[in-house]
Order: sequence, then structure tokens, then C-alpha cells
Amino acid sequence: MLTKLALAGVKNRRRDYLVLLAGLTMSAAIFYMFANLATNQAFIKANAVVQSASIVFGFGAVLLALITVVYIMYANSFLLSMRQHDYGLFMMLGAKRRRVGELVFLETLILGTVATVVGILLGILASKFLVGFLLDRLGLHLSHLVSFYLPAVLFTAVLYVGLFILASLFNLMRLMRSTVQNLLHADQQANQPKVRPVRQFIAGLLGLALVAVGYWAMAAIEQLELTAIPLALVTITLGTYLIFHATVLAVIRGLRRTKWARKHLNGFLLGQLNFRVHDYTRMLTIVSLLFAMALGAITVGSGYHRQMPLVADSLGDYSVAIHNPNAQQKHWMGQLDLAHQATYTQKVVGQTTYYNAAELKRTPYQQQKYSNKTNATPKFYTESLAKFKKSGSQSVNFIVLNPNKLGDFKAPKIVSAAAFARLNGKTYTVTTLRVKHLANDLQTLGKLSKSEQRRFPAPHDGSLVVGTYESYQMMNGVFGGLEFIGYFLGIAFLAMLASCLMFKILSGAPGDLRRYAMLNKIGVRRSLMRGGLAKEIGILFAIPGIMGIVDVLFGLQMFKPLMSAPMSPYLGIGTTFAIFIGLYVIYYLITLGLYLNLVMPSETLQD
Repeated sequence: MLTKLALAGVKNRRRDYLVLLAGLTMSAAIFYMFANLATNQAFIKANAVVQSASIVFGFGAVLLALITVVYIMYANSFLLSMRQHDYGLFMMLGAKRRRVGELVFLETLILGTVATVVGILLGILASKFLVGFLLDRLGLHLSHLVSFYLPAVLFTAVLYVGLFILASLFNLMRLMRSTVQNLLHADQQANQPKVRPVRQFIAGLLGLALVAVGYWAMAAIEQLELTAIPLALVTITLGTYLIFHATVLAVIRGLRRTKWARKHLNGFLLGQLNFRVHDYTRMLTIVSLLFAMALGAITVGSGYHRQMPLVADSLGDYSVAIHNPNAQQKHWMGQLDLAHQATYTQKVVGQTTYYNAAELKRTPYQQQKYSNKTNATPKFYTESLAKFKKSGSQSVNFIVLNPNKLGDFKAPKIVSAAAFARLNGKTYTVTTLRVKHLANDLQTLGKLSKSEQRRFPAPHDGSLVVGTYESYQMMNGVFGGLEFIGYFLGIAFLAMLASCLMFKILSGAPGDLRRYAMLNKIGVRRSLMRGGLAKEIGILFAIPGIMGIVDVLFGLQMFKPLMSAPMSPYLGIGTTFAIFIGLYVIYYLITLGLYLNLVMPSETLQD
């Protein structure tokens, strides 16, 4: 009977439960995806960069677990706020408190178990398709990365089911301590915070000092090393909480004295925020940190993705070199957006490669002028034939143009046209190709490079391959793991922060339902009510967003040692910020739509 009653309660509020179930399912899916990477030792050991970033996974796992605890607390608060009036009615009609408590426990556990199972299944599918799609887009291959990993499944299931059991016990204890009257009127009780200006001023100054220490720690990561990460995390968290706690009430009090507060429903809006300020302070702190970590991770990931081709452009005299190009290779060469192309005749006698001096005089070999400036455009120069024989011909880029790809630094020889004609060695032609922008021609350059390696394979010992495309491939192997981690963590934190903020806001819907119904009865226009809700929720989204952006701008200092010139963690952040904020606005619109649907149902909106 109790099970039927619990299932009937879920069915009757299926619209609200679907919102809650969707959020919890997404949370479990994200946690599984992260656990799949963090607990897969074969994956971590097989990928050098991922192994070196294991400390990031360690902090990320702990942080995501703590966020999950907070997330489930908010979701549990939303669940209890929806049903506590019903529970009060059950007890008022004669139901025993113990039986109602069992009902609460069972409903919470059923919902949590379903969300966990569905979330793990979605996480497995997302690990296969979403992660695979992300790796394909980034052009990466990470070994031992599987979608189904049993330890990750067990870890996620134990954590979530365990947390929901604790949430069920918490709901049970809360119900046992509440009177019937409190359950029936819980959403009508206001929390009027006390105003202590001196304490708030001191808290604000202390918060600024702690945040400043955190920003300094991130900038001084080379001196503090790994100590900088936990130091910044603790100080910025505490500092952000104190700043919000000190300023939110002061700002509300200041706005209530302005003419703006007397227009439309602005006074009602400020009253709503004033009553909920303490709960919102904790939530805003968590969301601002999640916002900063999500935006920071995506910014770093996109920074590597955008800047690696730029760095590779500065690491060679040419993009690829093709020997004796065939018809297919010539077709691919015609597809490139070339900045420079040169062809030279070679003769190989033993291990020595000879060049025709007349060709080099007619088409001088272009060498790159190296620069340490950030985002500097590569510049190239040529030398006289006499000078090139002494210095330029000894460069690695020119030496390895030999068809055997020998890396023993056997110096090539440049001889006159007559001497070159008398040589009896095997004759080749080599064409050096340099594209304008490596990122635009990666696919075609990859085809040319693979074709060249098949036709002229390098020996296993002593081989040396250079060129901007090969340099890019080498960098992609070294930094590609960090690029993937940045995107993955950013997506995970973005989804968690939006869901956490969404459910904290939605947990206040049952109380607001009666308030807005009262406004509707006294004749307030529906457009004003919608505008008031849009402002209230917009403020709650904007505050952590602004603080998160400030955190990111200072936090990117941590990545300067990993992204030295010509790379920079700040290069191209405008586009990344715009895309991220666009996604954040979409979450805001979704939350607003759900809240309007909960607080202003169709029957309330009738004239």
C-alpha cells in the first residue's frame, strides 16, 4: 500500500518530478563520464599528458564529489518543498507520522535510484559518442579510453545511491521534527535577516583580502607549485562567500531607497531576494566557482586548440616536403592555400645528398626568422648562395630534405651545375610547401604527409622528421590530452553549475506559486509578473557569472608557464567567452521557462 501511495504521489506530480529527474539524471551522467576518466588507470598510464595531469583529475574528482553532495541537497530540498504540504495533509487526516516518514523515505529513494540508473546509462552512451565526437573534432587519439568501465559504474552507483539514502534519512528526520502546522505553512515562513553593518563591512574587507590571496597564488604558481591550487581554491571560496554575504544585503537596502524600487513589481522583487539572501549566498558562491572553473577549463582547452597551429607555424621553414610527387600528390598540392613553393633537384651518392647550385641561386631556400613575441607572424628570409653554403645549408630543416630522411646530420653538398651533372647518384626532386595558415589545411597536409611516408619511409634508427605539420602532430600528441581535459571539464562544470542553480531556484517555486496567485487575484498584469520573475532569476544568474568571469581573468595566470610565447592563455578569449555566455543565457531561459510553468500555471493566468 505504501509503495502504491508513493508511486501515486510521483505520478500526480509527474511534471515536477520530470524536471527533477532530468537534472539528477544529467548529474549522474556527468559524474560517470568524469569517473570513467579519473578511475581508468590503464587510460591514465597509457597517455603521458593525462598521466602528468593526474593531479587535475584528483582535485576534479574531489571537487565534483563535493558539488554532487551540494547538488543532491538542493534537489532534495526541491523534492521536499513540493511534497511537504501533502505530507501535512496526510497527518492531519490521521496518518501516523512513522508511516508518512516511510513514505518520504521510499519516494526519495525511488527517485534517486531511477535517476542513478538512467544517468549511468546516459553517461555510458555519452562517453562513447560525445567524448568520441570531441576527440574526432580535436584530431586526438587517446589509448584505452572506453565507454563502459565497471569500476566507474560501481563508484557512481555507490556514491549516488548512498547520498540518496542519506537524503532520505534527512527528509525523514526533518519530517519527524516538524509539526503538522509547520508542514502545511512551511512555504509561508519568511527569513528576515538581521542587519549588522559593522560585521558586514569587516566581512567584506576580509573577503576581498582572501580573494586577493587566491589570485596571487594562481599568478605565483611557478613558485608555489602544486600548493597554489588548494590555496587558491580555499581562499577564493571563502572570500567569495564573505563578499556576497556582505554586499547582497547592502545592495538590496540601497536599491529599496531608490525610485526604481517603487516602479512596477521591483519592490516585491527586492523583498523576495531579501527573504532568501542567506540560502542564496551559499548557492551563489558555489555557482560562481563552478562558472569560473567551467569557463576557465573551456578557455584553456580552446586556447590550446586555437594556438597549437600558430605555434607550429613558427617551428619550421616549410609545412611538408614531397619527393617525386605523383599525380595524386599533385592534386592534393593544388588544394593547398600556399604561401611559398619551391622545387629542387637532388642526387644521392652513398649517404650524401647533392644540390645544384644554379637552382638554389635561381630559387633561394627560404629560412624562418625566429621570434619570441606572442602571436607573432612568422617571417622568412633568404641568403646569398655563398652565405647559405656556410650556414643555411647546415640547418636541420634543410638537412632532412634528403629522401632517406636520415637524421645523422650528414651535411648536404652544393655543387656547380657541371659537377652536379657528372654525379652518378640516384636523382630525386623535392618540393617544399609552406601554407599560409596551417589550421586551414590540416586535412590535406595530413594526406600528403602520410603519402610521403609510405613512398619514402624513414628508417627506424636515426630518422628525423621536421616541418610545421609534423611539429603540429608532435605538439598535438604532447598537449592534446590537456586540450581534451579542458573541454571535458568545462562541459561538465557548465552542466553542473546550471543544474545546481536551476534547482536551487526551482525549490522556491511552491511558495512563489501562492504569492503570484495572490498578485493575479488583486489584478496585477501577467506581463508585470513575468517581468518580475525574469529580473529575479536574471539577477541570480548574473551575480555568479560576473564574479566567475573576474576569477577566470585572474586564474588564467596559472597557465602562462604552460602556454609560453608565442602562445598565451589570453589569446582569443573573447570568442570563447561569448560562446560560453551564450550557453549560460540558454540555461537562464530554460530555468525561467520552467519557473514560469511552475509558478504561473495556465489556470492562474486566466483573466
